[in-house]
This record gives sequence, structure tokens and C-alpha cells, in this order.
Amino acid sequence: FHERSGKPYCPQDFLAMFAPKCQGCERPVTDNYLSALRGVWHPECFVCVVSGQVFASGSFFELEGRPYCELHFHQQQGSICHGCGRPVTGRCITAAGRKYHPEHFICAYCLGQLHKGTFHERGNKMYCQACHDKLFL
Repeated sequence: FHERSGKPYCPQDFLAMFAPKCQGCERPVTDNYLSALRGVWHPECFVCVVSGQVFASGSFFELEGRPYCELHFHQQQGSICHGCGRPVTGRCITAAGRKYHPEHFICAYCLGQLHKGTFHERGNKMYCQACHDKLFL
């Protein structure tokens, strides 16, 4: 048995009452653990909350106290490039309510790079002025 404050406890009750709880599964942490996001975690519980995948590179993103991989963090934040589907972490163009890497903000017809304010949207696609006029006027 275990003793605490002069009282005896069976091992199961002692762990349930006094061991730190895993932030992922709420079960007691008794041996190997990770310390992150203001708590302790079983190594197998510290995973992306969306995909359940471990952080192979060792890096993670935090949102509301929960761990995310880079892709799912940016999806939650709405910072995914509409052109390539990857996170936008540097320069960004926002057009028609969507975000783009500058190199992916291109005309759907000629694939030339578009510039903010000089494009037309049609059928959820972006066109340069010349291609828009050629195709739709």
C-alpha cells in the first residue's frame, strides 16, 4: 500500500487520487511522460488532435491549449493557400476571401501571375484581364 498524510491507500486508488493526469487521456501518469502545454502527457497521447499523428519532427503548434501539426493548425486558422493547399507562413495574398502564396495567385487560363486589384473572378476561378476578356466577353 501507499501512505499519504498518515492514511493508507491501495496502489490503484493512490494513483487515481494523487498521480498527475495526462492532458490527453486523463489517466494517471506513472512513468514515461512529456511535459508540454502546461501539463504532462503520455508519449502516445501527445499527438495532433485532428489526425492523431505523432510529431515526427518534434515541433507542434498550440491552439486553445491543444497540440496540432502544422497543416491542421493552419487549417483551423484559415491560413491554407487556395492554390497549393499548403500553409501560408510568409508573404500572403488575400483575394475573394481566400489566401494564396504570391506564386500561386495565378490566372486559371494562362497561368500568369496575378496582381491584387487586376484580376477577375468567374466561377470560383481567377483570371487576368486579358484572359477574362478573351473567354467571357
